[in-house]
Amino acid sequence: MTLPSRMVLRNPTSIARTPMDATTVLTIYATLLLAIPSDLAVGPLGGAGSPSALFGLGMLLWWCWHQVHLRRGADAVFIWHPVRTAFAIFVLFVLASFVVASISPLPMAEANGADRALIQVAAFAGIVVVSHDGIPTRARFLALTRRISLLGGLYASLGLLQFTTHKSYVDAISIPGLQPSGFGGIDIRGGFVRASATGIHSVEYAMVLTMILPIALTLALRDTERSRINRWFPAVAILLASVLSVSRSALVGLAAVMVVLVMSWRPRERKLALWAILGSGAAIYLLVPGMAGTMLGMFGGSDPSIASRTDSYGLATAFIRDAPLLGRGMGTFLPAYRILDNQYLGLLIEIGILGTSAFLAVLVAAMVVAYRGGWRTLPGLHRDLATAVMAAVLGGGLLTGFFDAFSFPQACGLLMMATGLCGAYRSLADGQLEARP
Repeated sequence: MTLPSRMVLRNPTSIARTPMDATTVLTIYATLLLAIPSDLAVGPLGGAGSPSALFGLGMLLWWCWHQVHLRRGADAVFIWHPVRTAFAIFVLFVLASFVVASISPLPMAEANGADRALIQVAAFAGIVVVSHDGIPTRARFLALTRRISLLGGLYASLGLLQFTTHKSYVDAISIPGLQPSGFGGIDIRGGFVRASATGIHSVEYAMVLTMILPIALTLALRDTERSRINRWFPAVAILLASVLSVSRSALVGLAAVMVVLVMSWRPRERKLALWAILGSGAAIYLLVPGMAGTMLGMFGGSDPSIASRTDSYGLATAFIRDAPLLGRGMGTFLPAYRILDNQYLGLLIEIGILGTSAFLAVLVAAMVVAYRGGWRTLPGLHRDLATAVMAAVLGGGLLTGFFDAFSFPQACGLLMMATGLCGAYRSLADGQLEARP
């Protein structure tokens, strides 16, 4: 007996009940990702031992089990899909870099880092393939985006509460079996609190807001089946949290995703957005004294964080020259050596030019599939959601160059999910899924 063509867990005693499909599983994953503080993990595994990462490993096993039982033919796993193929190539280069690291004499810390990196990439694979292959219908895709939007609104609200009260609230959370990394909390810039919600750092908080914003804003404008409060609460909370995050990354990401979203907006909506931006800027200037000057100061003058990033280029170049093609091994360039604040530099060092190019190809393939499979093909809300997930990948990919994103579970996990959702548009756009039982 074969399983259904999409990934569904059914209760054999009650066929009438709604099945637990990939949308449900991805909802659980997103909740674990954003609700549990990002610095809590199984101690020896570091970032690869966060509850969301371990759940991602379970998702990979579920996907593999499903593929073993899947009937061959039109639904076979071997059918070529751009995003899945590009990610498989990326994984192959990661494995090649692991081989390079294994045959080299490595300190114990670097060897452990390479092992953790493999676990992390396996979790990435689980997130990508389940979100890519598992969502059964457009209605379930819409349900998932609504849930992600709500989680983003609650996440942003916690950040706004931290900004207002100058308290973290999440530092008192303790979960048996999980250990804090020692990082996290809130810090100060220009006299203002840099909120992080449940993230390790405000820059991770900024990337999460950047990636969920286009989805939330698209649903607020287009999802007319729901009440205005349900539609607009997440979008307004995320927009306000992004502006008040006192983060250069959040503002750059906000600008990037808005440029992409404008493509799907009507002229009247563009004018309203312009007035909303001007009105919000005036309100922040009047209600939050000093915020405007702080925001302008982040993009002018000398900034130690910018100097730290630029000073890393020379060091990175020296390591890249030693192993330009496959790198020195994923996870072997430890934070104790240098915090590069640029994940792409880290990838060039660890998996070389070939591996880094493969990772960039994954992001590009995801955006192309969302554009061709959704924005150019589907009508109405689903067309606009294609633009939204495309903007999410663009914003996440851009901010990945602003910090060591793979060391932050929420940032990299959400980027992997958005990549898989873009890939899902290849199937969602062909109409076959809607016809399947």
